[in-house]
Amino acid sequence: MDRLANLRQRIILHPEPGSFTAEGESARWSNKDLDPVPQENKKWEWYHVGGFWIAEGFNVAQLETPSSAVALGLNPGLAIVACLIGNLLVTLPTMSSGYIGSRFGLNFPVVSRASFGMRGAYVAMVIRGVVCVIWMGVQSSVGGNAVRCMVEAIWPSFKHWHADALPSSASITAPDLLCFALFWIAQFPFLFLSINALRWMFMIKVIVMPFFGVILFTWALTAAHGWGPLFSIPNNITNGWTVGYAFCRTITASISGNATFAINMGDITRYAHDSRRAWQMQLLLPVCITLTEVLGTVMAASAQVVYGEVQWNPLQVVLLWDNRAAKFFAGFLFAFANIMTNVAGNSVPFANDLMGLFPKVINIRRGQIICAMLGFAICPWLIQAKAQRFLAFLNGYTVFLGPLIGLLLSDYWLVRRGKGFNVRSLYTPRNSLYWYTAGVNPRAIVALFTGIAPLLPGLAYSIDESLSVTRGALEFYTLSWLDGLVLTMVTYYLLYLAFPFETDPNHYISGEGEDVEAAESETVTEDAEEKSKVG
Repeated sequence: MDRLANLRQRIILHPEPGSFTAEGESARWSNKDLDPVPQENKKWEWYHVGGFWIAEGFNVAQLETPSSAVALGLNPGLAIVACLIGNLLVTLPTMSSGYIGSRFGLNFPVVSRASFGMRGAYVAMVIRGVVCVIWMGVQSSVGGNAVRCMVEAIWPSFKHWHADALPSSASITAPDLLCFALFWIAQFPFLFLSINALRWMFMIKVIVMPFFGVILFTWALTAAHGWGPLFSIPNNITNGWTVGYAFCRTITASISGNATFAINMGDITRYAHDSRRAWQMQLLLPVCITLTEVLGTVMAASAQVVYGEVQWNPLQVVLLWDNRAAKFFAGFLFAFANIMTNVAGNSVPFANDLMGLFPKVINIRRGQIICAMLGFAICPWLIQAKAQRFLAFLNGYTVFLGPLIGLLLSDYWLVRRGKGFNVRSLYTPRNSLYWYTAGVNPRAIVALFTGIAPLLPGLAYSIDESLSVTRGALEFYTLSWLDGLVLTMVTYYLLYLAFPFETDPNHYISGEGEDVEAAESETVTEDAEEKSKVG
């Protein structure tokens, strides 16, 4: 019994003086990493936040999105235009998330309590958490491909090492599985870096990766003898659909690559020193991501010219290179890029969600370790086996992300008119401003499923094409993220008008005055920040 008691004491996160967890029952709703970030810990400057998009844009998954469209028969020029439209659409929600996170120092699990209720927010955390685990695995699988480039550059015979050891149904070879494991081990130490320490790793990526992108771009144009052959490739949609259908699917696929950041960005900008510039830097998203997708499109189309077939994974193109030094360094840089993307874009958000679900025992570091383990367990190479399956995966999870983003936008900008939150009430159970009905805001749940339900037939068909689904439902599904966002946003606002609730951050319900005190302290903090900027 003593050993169990000691183990329990070691696992439980004990509250620190001055934190919300030091106030009795609220320990169920917070820990040190869930509390608002104090000003002295906000060390991300505007160039760190802006550099995040320069660094984040350059990863293999972003390169694969338009390349997959080319592999399905879409003209490279149309693929780029579709990606640009998708990136512009996702920029505004990302700016909103960045603004809220930087203004209040709150992460997504806490912010979602305002719209869903303190218990209802579990739904939002699970939706995002599942996506983060999938992306953690996918990015690790891509990183494994980068490691293979490095290993083959050193030992060319590795290409045939136990090549037939695994059955074809496994969708992965023994060398690829080994490289996946090596990448997974290599990225593990980075999970122990703090958020503030990560900003320096991203600055390294900002300096190095753009030069690498220029080199790849130059090679692609040179190998294909200029622009002409690239963009003269005609549309060749062979699955019975129209070019417009493939175009819309590519828009959604481009959105999907960054849809998580429309929710996640607050988890990063809560550490930003300048809240105003933090959200303005999100304008770099469409620029940096589109340039990366242009590179992916050029590489895919060049591969068709040079090698006679479309290679939608740029790492497969690198494997075809004869120059062993170039192959090694390309694999090394791609691996480094994916490590940074995986840590900041997947493990950190998942850790925040798991921490919101189990704040007594999970902090940022523990959550990141669990995310890495689950990312291995889901066998992500099955997702990437074919271009068609990859696009189906990207489109599929937007069924849930679009409505979730739409609800958060509607709650903060339409319902609350951007007036902000009562911070203490976000951590106070029962009789608080965000408790609603037994901790759940039924309006949010209804609005969320209203946005999801019409998209489910299309999602089911993308998984199993033998199902009987109307053509109209499939066409509606092509813009699943945008459709779900708009439906949920409008539904939630209409439900609020029909069944209004208190939104004034200066209001308190418990009668003890604690919420008023929190709201006043929040205002004082913001005024102090503004004065310091003027000074």
